[in-house]
Amino acid sequence: MRLTHGGGVVFKLTSEGPRYLLVEASGTRDRWVFPKGHIEEGETGAIAALREVGEEAGVRARLIRRLRPVEQKKEGERISIVYFLMAYAGRTQPLEKRRIRWLTFDEAHDALDRGRSRRVLRSADRLISAATEAEPGRYRVRRAVANAAEWLALGALALLFVAPVPPLAAALLALPAGALVSLALRALLRPLEGLLPIDADAAFPPQLLIRGPQWLTRTDYLGAPIRIAAALAVLVPGVPAGGGMWVAPAGLTLAALLSWVLARTARHAVRSTAALLRAPALWLILLLAAHSVATASSGPALVAAFALSAASALAWWRLERRRASVLTAVGGSRA
Repeated sequence: MRLTHGGGVVFKLTSEGPRYLLVEASGTRDRWVFPKGHIEEGETGAIAALREVGEEAGVRARLIRRLRPVEQKKEGERISIVYFLMAYAGRTQPLEKRRIRWLTFDEAHDALDRGRSRRVLRSADRLISAATEAEPGRYRVRRAVANAAEWLALGALALLFVAPVPPLAAALLALPAGALVSLALRALLRPLEGLLPIDADAAFPPQLLIRGPQWLTRTDYLGAPIRIAAALAVLVPGVPAGGGMWVAPAGLTLAALLSWVLARTARHAVRSTAALLRAPALWLILLLAAHSVATASSGPALVAAFALSAASALAWWRLERRRASVLTAVGGSRA
């Protein structure tokens, strides 16, 4: 369905946690909603959402990212609303006389009377919780599921580098193997921390891991997908090798150990792309690629592996940029 309305989930950070903006519904006293309104001709959903936040609530906001669209009925007409996560940036003169409230998650959840609006609020709250490293207990189950999914995916990848494994053994080995690969990747990628912040016009290779190593230790929001994409980008070039499959696990172990040593001995982060040349991840990719080119018995398999590796690197880059944009905006949104 064509988008008809744009709305904003605006937050500001306080010492007691995030607060969310709700406005009183037009013509209905004591009914609280997110600010939203019609997308006018020539407007995008984002522009309409920012305009409505200013007009209805008298709030200036910075756009962070799009949330999921919501379809609902309004006065018998079906409308489609696209919401955006926004950070509070100050006050402005409202065009409408509506009451506004800044509420905690629980208060806002109770005040909203539509299930779809509550789901949008939960989605926004998960992003903010991940970015601020203040994960509420209500997300522990989701974190456990993300852990298991990540370990299964990485475990399946790890089993590609060993001799054919019986199905039962593979099922039993996938989780522990994935946990080990996840730990190795966290160590392997840590020296990349501290590169220059991501810029909207940055060219590949990306400036990774701004604002600290949160995604290396967290599994909610984008941590697990980023690690899976990184594992595919780094390890897949070694899959087509016709022999010496020990090279990939042995190289991963040694590179992870070297990364751990570099991270422990570094006095401060190196804020330069030259740090890429000192990252063991880069040299492990080159080692596996050279080994595969020298020993691969199948040209199509080699091409397919390198194509998957390149696609995974692009996914890694895009996921990290998305995570970084949330961290940057959230970090500058304290009241």
